[in-house]
Amino acid sequence: MKIGIRIGSFLLAVLAAGVVIGQDQAAPEKATKKTRLHVIGASVSGGFEDGPLTGGEQGESVTMQHVLKAWCGEHARASTHNPLDMAQLFLDAEGNGTRQVEGAKKQKADVVVAVDFLFWFAYGPVAGDEAAARSAKFEKGLALVASLGVPVVVGDLADMRGAAPRMLRASWVPKKEVLAKLNERLAAFAQQNPNLKVVPLAALVRTMKDEGVDLPLAAGKLRASPGSLLQGDRLHANRLGMAFLGYSLQDTLAAQFPDGHPLRGQKWTLDQFVDACGAGPDVEALQEAATKAAAAPAGKDKGGAK
Repeated sequence: MKIGIRIGSFLLAVLAAGVVIGQDQAAPEKATKKTRLHVIGASVSGGFEDGPLTGGEQGESVTMQHVLKAWCGEHARASTHNPLDMAQLFLDAEGNGTRQVEGAKKQKADVVVAVDFLFWFAYGPVAGDEAAARSAKFEKGLALVASLGVPVVVGDLADMRGAAPRMLRASWVPKKEVLAKLNERLAAFAQQNPNLKVVPLAALVRTMKDEGVDLPLAAGKLRASPGSLLQGDRLHANRLGMAFLGYSLQDTLAAQFPDGHPLRGQKWTLDQFVDACGAGPDVEALQEAATKAAAAPAGKDKGGAK
């Protein structure tokens, strides 16, 4: 009987010690919990690569998580929704978008990056009155991002007219006046919802797609001609395009971290983003093209001097 009591007492002591040890281990983990940055969105954030399966030449890109994980370093955890599911947001914006938002809540994200999340709540097939249909759909997207209850970095709506029809049907693109109204609504909604931080994706994409960009590299400015930061479908960013996108949104993102946080005000150079995205070969290709263009005889591209 005494042996049984002694064994029982010993087991109780071990269990009690285990509880204490477990508490001791859990306390530091809770105290050192890292800020979580979570990515949701569509195919650009998901790192979609154009290729033979979509009727184009093979492209190269990286996910937004890949970019931001490098930028965060050891100072925050960068997680993402399943990239394959993100690439299918166009099939069911409301259902897929709801899954993404619920996933971000489950991850207990402190900051959410949703740069292209609203795209398919504005684009895609609609029936009936276009303006009314797209507006109703867009409101559902706005409600979803607002429900996150934490800082959310979203992009406004870019005009993707000119993208390859095999990727974006003309009937899926909002009329210019409809697109303008939706962007006005986004701006007004953001004013009413302080957690929503809007980055000028429309202007950024316009320069990448139609105007060209002077890339501020350490070696000097490098001209990226119109479309050279996009893949062959003229819809998805390539590796260098993702580097430029990360560089362009980092100020807004850094401002979402609390005072005293290591990432608050962090400013990476474009070269650092290029390295993080593995876009060195893309830079080299642009430099080589620029060198050849500079060495070409004047007027050669116009039939040569006479």
